[in-house]
Amino acid sequence: MAPSRQSEVEEWERKLYTYHQSHYKLSARAHLSHLTFEQGFRAWMDDRQNVQRLEKVMKIEGCRRLMRDNHVPVIVPAADWERRVIPRYDSGSLPTLNIDLDYRLHALDHENLIAAARQKLGPEDQWWIVDVYVTDEAQDGQNGDSAAVQEKFVQSLKEKYPNDNRPPDGLIYERINYYEGYMNEPKDQLAANNWWATLQAVAGSKKAKYLRRFFKHPTLHYKLNTLLAIRGLWGAMRIGVLHKITAMQCDEPISCYWELIFQTFLTIVGGRTDLLPLIDGVTVGLIQARAPKVSKIDLEFLKAKMEDGTLFAKFEEGQRHEIWERLTEIDYPIPTLKTFFKDRLYLEVAQSVMKRLFIQPRGERLTIDKGVCGIFDTTVAASVSQRREFLRPDLLEFWRFSFQYGFEMTEHQRLRCLESPDRGNRPDQDSSQSLPLDRAEIWRHFFGRMRARGFQSPGSTTQSPPMVELPSPVPCDYPEDTSQEIDVAKRCGKPFADTREADWFALSAESLQQPWTTTRVSAGFLRRWGFKAFFGYLMDIGDSGSRLFSHRPSEESTFEESSAIHDDHTEAAPGNLTPTATMVADTPEEPRSNLQTFSPAPTAEFFAPLIAASDVDIQPPFYIMYVTIGEHTEVLNLPLDQSFMTSFAQGLSQQRFEVYDTETIRCIRAEECYTHYLNNRLSKLQATFNEDTAEMLVTESKRKRRRINGEEEINRQAKMDSAKRWLEEEKAKISSIVNAPAI
Repeated sequence: MAPSRQSEVEEWERKLYTYHQSHYKLSARAHLSHLTFEQGFRAWMDDRQNVQRLEKVMKIEGCRRLMRDNHVPVIVPAADWERRVIPRYDSGSLPTLNIDLDYRLHALDHENLIAAARQKLGPEDQWWIVDVYVTDEAQDGQNGDSAAVQEKFVQSLKEKYPNDNRPPDGLIYERINYYEGYMNEPKDQLAANNWWATLQAVAGSKKAKYLRRFFKHPTLHYKLNTLLAIRGLWGAMRIGVLHKITAMQCDEPISCYWELIFQTFLTIVGGRTDLLPLIDGVTVGLIQARAPKVSKIDLEFLKAKMEDGTLFAKFEEGQRHEIWERLTEIDYPIPTLKTFFKDRLYLEVAQSVMKRLFIQPRGERLTIDKGVCGIFDTTVAASVSQRREFLRPDLLEFWRFSFQYGFEMTEHQRLRCLESPDRGNRPDQDSSQSLPLDRAEIWRHFFGRMRARGFQSPGSTTQSPPMVELPSPVPCDYPEDTSQEIDVAKRCGKPFADTREADWFALSAESLQQPWTTTRVSAGFLRRWGFKAFFGYLMDIGDSGSRLFSHRPSEESTFEESSAIHDDHTEAAPGNLTPTATMVADTPEEPRSNLQTFSPAPTAEFFAPLIAASDVDIQPPFYIMYVTIGEHTEVLNLPLDQSFMTSFAQGLSQQRFEVYDTETIRCIRAEECYTHYLNNRLSKLQATFNEDTAEMLVTESKRKRRRINGEEEINRQAKMDSAKRWLEEEKAKISSIVNAPAI
């Protein structure tokens, strides 16, 4: 937020005051039917709750139409004044406007107030007080400065909020982004400063501070801005929580959730980004957290709203029919910004577990994923993003466990029981009593899992106590009565105390490996949905390529836009270290404002198995090894022959290849490859010729001799050529063994 120079402010203030004095005509009575309002961002995000509030207020105290603060400013072109809009002065204190039947006054403020008045006032009493401003477009058009002043004046009327009627956070967020130039519009610092000042109008408010900090985030700011295309979402915006979002260091899960929101609504409108702005706040409020394909109750509710015209009211009839067909195929709770801000509280529980696994370095900001990958015990040289890609299964498992037992491992508390409405949603102080193990034993089990996967657990030593086994969760769900389901209002946020056992089972590794078939919205259904909403980016794509979180762009769209959130990826040999799943970029992203930043959501069953089970019974007829030299990678099918493998391993060692398991990234000595394959028949090893390592190892011994006899530098290219010749020889041996006639 740039400070305003007082001289500039005074100059514009003087111009606007002069314009007001010269163009204001009178305050008069006008019939409500002649008032029309601009359908901007403010109107589209409105969920009509303020209208309902005003209706209740008017029922108590009546309509206060004469008060100056309630006057509606209207703009009338000079060509229409006293021709189509004629003031009539009666004996009363206020004149009345005689307006042509087909004429509409362009009103600039108090839309909700007028909407409530239309419902409250009787048929013979449908009038309101308007302040008339007459503008002469022809005259003003002759002078560029006059046109600019008129534009500023109209802007000031539309964006005027008294101190006791603050605009919603969603509108403030959109306006500041607009005037600060983040939405491909010219920057207007004076207008932006007015909105920044609105955030600081309440004594003690830190919202402006939180928003400025959020704008500095390298990725989340621009990703959230992509959702501005869906204007109906923004009635639930909460600027006062943005500092918590950035402090969580969960950029990847949060971005994944926001992408799911965009994908879901884009799917509903058939992939047409031009229709996204037509989704209003009323529609968003009706469909959020509902799963029409799963819940018959949800389906019947939405069907009734569709038939009475409330749902997707701004769309044409043919479009509404197509939208309904797509809406009924959604088999998971529809996410919105409101559900996100509630579900974030559940993510915060798991984050409290994960952040204890590593130490945040000073002067550097690591996300949880990057920090956990950094404690993997390996000597393989790889960048952070490469390491994260290989460790996706481990990250997924750690997050899963943190969601499953997060409440039992931390001080976070579940909400009170669903069946106890008299106690409300207060935290449950006894949420961990039914678990037979104490907190320390659960942590010990978690650390044991980490060590088994090659990670350094906090405080781990050779004398660390053995891992404690936890009891297997009992298969169950909540509510137990299969004819019941959880109410829409309680489907997001922290889970309740009486769903504890159902949550443990739904989030167990065994349960997540199975598809979830259900005809109701239960606790288990919601836990699986919430986990996938945040961590779909870590889940295996599999062969189908059609799961919701495949993150592959559609062939019709150019992924120049989609790459704003995730990098495009292709399957490749691990030797290339090419990511096969989407990850948030390590470097800050450039600002994006295109509506297609997120890729469209494929249509698929949402609750396919979340964690793929391994095919342990498959026995391949050969061993697979990726051999990489420089930028080139060969995929070798090594024969099941011990003598060949012994000779091959000697060559790997002599040519200075590093060998490691592609799944665990554990280093393996070359002579142990054959034994490793025998014990892990499905394993795929990676052998990489690291010229830097080769030179470093040999040069270390040479360096001492150079200090004595001045021996010359090692020829790195010669060593690489030698490795390539050896590889070609080994490929010929493999071919001869495979093609040898059977005896």
